[in-house]
Amino acid sequence: MSRPLLLSLICFVLSLFSFTACVPVSSTSSTSASSSTNVGQNSVMEDQAFRNNIKSVRLLLPDEVLHSSVIRIGDPTPVALVFDVLELGSGNNSADYRVKIIHCNADWQKSNLSNMDFLYEYNEFRITNETFSYNTKVPFTQYQMALPKLKVPGNYIIWVYEGGNESNVVLTKRLMVYDQLVSVSAEITRSSGVSERLTNHQIEFVVDYGGINVPNPLQDIYVVIRQNNRWFNAIKGLKPTFIREDRTQLEFMHFDLQNNFYAGPEYRYFDLRTLDALGQNVGDIRPEEVPTQAYLLPDRDRSTQVYSQYEDLNGAYVVGNLDDRGGELNSDYVETHFFLDSETAVKGDVYIVGAFNNRVLSAENRMIYDPVLKGYTANLLLKQAFYNYQYYVVDGQSDNPYVFEGSFFETENQYDILVYTRPIGTRGDVLVGYTSVFSGGPDRR
Repeated sequence: MSRPLLLSLICFVLSLFSFTACVPVSSTSSTSASSSTNVGQNSVMEDQAFRNNIKSVRLLLPDEVLHSSVIRIGDPTPVALVFDVLELGSGNNSADYRVKIIHCNADWQKSNLSNMDFLYEYNEFRITNETFSYNTKVPFTQYQMALPKLKVPGNYIIWVYEGGNESNVVLTKRLMVYDQLVSVSAEITRSSGVSERLTNHQIEFVVDYGGINVPNPLQDIYVVIRQNNRWFNAIKGLKPTFIREDRTQLEFMHFDLQNNFYAGPEYRYFDLRTLDALGQNVGDIRPEEVPTQAYLLPDRDRSTQVYSQYEDLNGAYVVGNLDDRGGELNSDYVETHFFLDSETAVKGDVYIVGAFNNRVLSAENRMIYDPVLKGYTANLLLKQAFYNYQYYVVDGQSDNPYVFEGSFFETENQYDILVYTRPIGTRGDVLVGYTSVFSGGPDRR
């Protein structure tokens, strides 16, 4: 069975319990003369919630479980933005949330395109679909909005603000919209580095740019490679190793590790979809407290273990409530306690990383070392769901983040390749090619 099909089946089973550079290279970003606001100007925009009571921010895409935030332009199925606003001690109170769409260049800075260049309607959208939670200890309001149709491919930021004041931003969410004007064929191989062959994945690919007009393919085409939909360790601006002008092809066949990722392990997981019993890798639940407290089983260092093969969701999570056969609105928020066993503190910061925290390295998901307990601890307020996560170490020197996880060539990962260019005479980068491939695992290729 193919890996994508298997993931779809996993998603289906889980859903049974729910209701439901080239910026371009020769250019830099500048202020758009046609823009009526400085929102997001001259800054890199990321997936981020700016208030601690905003949780579970997602883009609901057709037939998608891995939270990739990538769609093809013209897809008839609308993309929905959904997020929860927790009413911490104040009851259910609705708010006036609005959305602005921002077109960005490949570097995620605001482009010079005017609103009319990429939208069919006025660039202000009020979120009117709001529903209240029920049977939850932590009340929340869920907001949902179908995103407007877009004229051009590229990077987009969904800018959500409150009260009609665009500077009063509450969250930002990335969306990539591609038009398959170039084709990308890719293969995941063992690393060409001798010492990296057992730990790394090497991504080799060819871009056929015959469908676009680029005077200088070497400089006018910009590529990004992501691993498991993460941006913080993406490979950006990789240059081709060979140009076949007669075939209009760029080859990316590096042998100097520029196209290598540490493969890491399969994701750890836990199941919070039930609070009446202990789900997988949950050691204790204290339902008498508000919010309910869940203590995960202590995690161990996996770096010295051999590769363990099992199915995961590459960092994704699926919301659900098995106790009431519920879905989004009666899935409660639970104070979730993590513990990572370690005799001593390691050099650098340790983070919990998964789609539930936008796969970012932030203060909220940074762990604290406890010398008495001899381990790293963190508490996160999470919605009932089935979760994937990993521990990621950043010390500013080593490029290997898997100090507690290990890294194995056999690991199944998703890699996607995004190809950007800036058409002649335009004022913004567009996403003209996209592909996604899987490595390792049962469907090893």
